[in-house]
Amino acid sequence: MTLFWRGKNKITLTPQGHLFLSSAQDIVNHYVSALTDLQQFNDTQHTLRVGYFSAFEQPLLQQPLFTLLKEVPDLSLTVTEGSNEHLTQSVRNGNLDLALSISYGKSAVETTSELVSQSLFESTMVMGVSTLNPLSQKAELLPEDLTERPILYYSPESSTFLLESFLASMSFLHDYDQIQRVSSAEQMHLLVALNQAFAFYPSGLMADNHQSADGQVRYLPMAGDVSQAYQIVALHNPGNANPMLKRLLAIMSSKKDA
Repeated sequence: MTLFWRGKNKITLTPQGHLFLSSAQDIVNHYVSALTDLQQFNDTQHTLRVGYFSAFEQPLLQQPLFTLLKEVPDLSLTVTEGSNEHLTQSVRNGNLDLALSISYGKSAVETTSELVSQSLFESTMVMGVSTLNPLSQKAELLPEDLTERPILYYSPESSTFLLESFLASMSFLHDYDQIQRVSSAEQMHLLVALNQAFAFYPSGLMADNHQSADGQVRYLPMAGDVSQAYQIVALHNPGNANPMLKRLLAIMSSKKDA
């Protein structure tokens, strides 16, 4: 099929081209990431491969890995970012030792899955609203407040898992197209700050759970009995005998208890 039209000094994407562009970017990103991993790999007896799905989970992963690297300086570490589906499959097939995922509206893994899910953090999702929008002055939002703008979520790759999670947690939303994915946290914040969209944010994983550092976005809870609870979980295969995985899980567990 035709992906683009070539004109005089101009190339224009067809509708099919726009659809394919996101997947093509993912392919290139995975290729570059694989090359980087190969270049950084060193042949030691200690290796660990972990993944996460958004920048908001960085503190939950960074501090335990920092602690582990202090204990094991020669650790060969690979860290990747990807969609929940991609990360889960990578843990399942052995390409990753551990991945962070989210249980929000639906479980991170099916009850029949062979993977183990260890809870690392629990809180609630809040909605980001621009201070340019009068709704930002409210103490909480009603479902009918969210009809005037797209509602964004952040995932580095196309992810039906997160879309299904948000739809399950926001059952009052009936317009499937209102919920849209953006590929970076920076893009999401820009669109929200400029009052072009609302967006989901994980309360408890931000420096200030009331407003953004630039003061342009306020984070508001949903009113009523609309459940917005979520969990960040660490997924791993119980058959994985990597001692570095076992040590990382122990560090994560101790930090959660603390």
